[in-house]
Amino acid sequence: MKPPILPIVVIITTALLPALIAITSLPFNIFGVGLLLAWLGTGLISASLLLMVREPAWAGWFGGLQRMYQWHHVTGVVGYALLLMHPLFLASHYLVLDPNIAWNYLSPFNPHLSNLLGWSALIAFMLGLAATFILRLPYSLWRHLHLLLAVAMILALGHVWLAGGFSVSLAAALLPAIIATGWRLLRTDYGIGSRPYEVSEVRHPTEQITELILRPLATPMLIAQGQFVSAAFFEGSNFHGCGEFHPYTVSHITKNNNIILTIKALGDCTQHIQSLEPGVAVRLQGPYGDFLLNRKNSPEIWLAAGIGITPFLAILRKHSVTQHTEIIYIHRENKNVPYENELQSTADKQKLIHFKSLAMTNDPTPLLNWLSNITKLNERQVYLCGPPPLIKLISHWLQERGVPRQQIHFEQFDFR
Repeated sequence: MKPPILPIVVIITTALLPALIAITSLPFNIFGVGLLLAWLGTGLISASLLLMVREPAWAGWFGGLQRMYQWHHVTGVVGYALLLMHPLFLASHYLVLDPNIAWNYLSPFNPHLSNLLGWSALIAFMLGLAATFILRLPYSLWRHLHLLLAVAMILALGHVWLAGGFSVSLAAALLPAIIATGWRLLRTDYGIGSRPYEVSEVRHPTEQITELILRPLATPMLIAQGQFVSAAFFEGSNFHGCGEFHPYTVSHITKNNNIILTIKALGDCTQHIQSLEPGVAVRLQGPYGDFLLNRKNSPEIWLAAGIGITPFLAILRKHSVTQHTEIIYIHRENKNVPYENELQSTADKQKLIHFKSLAMTNDPTPLLNWLSNITKLNERQVYLCGPPPLIKLISHWLQERGVPRQQIHFEQFDFR
């Protein structure tokens, strides 16, 4: 799928506009370059905040959450790097003239409020971005640290205001930041506009997996097979809600619009959900994801690890496949493998499916050997769902063996 042009133009314009407005008034020297870097960095961070908005229509317009994640990450990191360079260029301008003035631009101990705000913004940016690189950070801690990007932006804009006064460039950076932060807090964190559901049944296929049947209490959400939602569970008679929205894949949609979520106990909230009971109120946001939508009519490989099998289950429970499909299900269990019997039964009924259940530890050799034996590997559309390190490993391995990048599909099913 070709990247959508218009939303990318919107993001690039948001990132460059403060600098483009300011550039005509900047001096043509190193000091001016330092100021220009500040406007470029501020614009990029402002654009990254727009990409933090978790809105289905916005994500769909942009071409999916995966592309939004990538742009959000790149704009944030590059913006922070430019902001770090900003005081270095200002200081270098004065270094020859007066080292004391140069030090004032660099010193975190300069008591001027503008300087304190600038340093506070840089530290907040650093902590917010650091959370992006720590994969095993608990979700609640990650979310609070990552929201420091919005706090950092406020501090940075305060620094700009004190240093140079209000300007059109400042307004161009401020407006997207306010819209993005406000929208994210109201819609995503506080759930305004989310859909009301209720837990009608709870099943436990295995000790670590819970299936929840959710019935709509108002107009049901329109969800395609393989998409996912963000859900917050509230209080029950014996259940205390997690209090946060978390992403879960929809494993089935019934004829009466009930939604089935399949959840594995992987963290604090998902462990807690094991004790969920019927009657608990749920709020849903979404749907998200285009991972398995608009698939081409060509031979496919579905590779799922652990609970990553759920989007594929949703497809198989609704439709028969129409092309030759290799389904490889990776798991750590040697017996009582979740959904293994269902998948094998489906494969037995559909001649186009070849199913392989593969017990695997941290050594990927058995999987790579199995993939090596698939005929015409480079002609297959490959769909991957599992832990990010495994997806990265398999993607690189496939490309090294001639599978074009555009034939490898995956989607990040969390919001980091």
